[in-house]
Amino acid sequence: MGDASDIFAVCHVNDVIKRRAVGFVLARRNEAGKTAPFPIVVTREAGRVYAYLNRCPHQGARLDFEPRQFLDPGGKRLLCGKHGAEFEISTGLCLEGPCKGARLERVEAFVDGDEVCISGVDLVEEDGLDREESDETPEVAVLPE
Repeated sequence: MGDASDIFAVCHVNDVIKRRAVGFVLARRNEAGKTAPFPIVVTREAGRVYAYLNRCPHQGARLDFEPRQFLDPGGKRLLCGKHGAEFEISTGLCLEGPCKGARLERVEAFVDGDEVCISGVDLVEEDGLDREESDETPEVAVLPE
C-alpha cells in the first residue's frame, strides 16, 4: 500500500525526450478505497519535467485520443486529441479549445538522480489493471516498491 508522502520512480529521465510526452497507467486508491487506474502523462520543457492526470477537463477524455500522441505538431503544447484543447506544458492551463481557462490536474513530478519521480499520490499495487479496455492504454504500469 502506498502513502501519499511516498515517492515513486516512474521512468528513467531519458525516457521522456525533450519535446515529447509519455503516458503511464499507474494504480491508486480511489475515494471508495478501491484500486483504480491512474493514467498520467509526463513531459519535459526547459529542463523540467511535468506530470498531469491524463484526462481533459472538458469531458474527461484521455488526452491521447490517438495512442501515444500527447503534443501538438510543434511539440509546444499538450493536446486533447478528441476535441483539440491545447494546454500549456508548464501550467496545464487550457489556452485554446472548449475548456479554455480550465487546467489539467497536476501530479507532483521531479527528477531524482536519473529517475522521473512522482509524489503526493496514494499509489497501490496493480490489481487487475492489465484487463482489456475499450481504448488503447500505454503498455507501462508502475508499482510502488
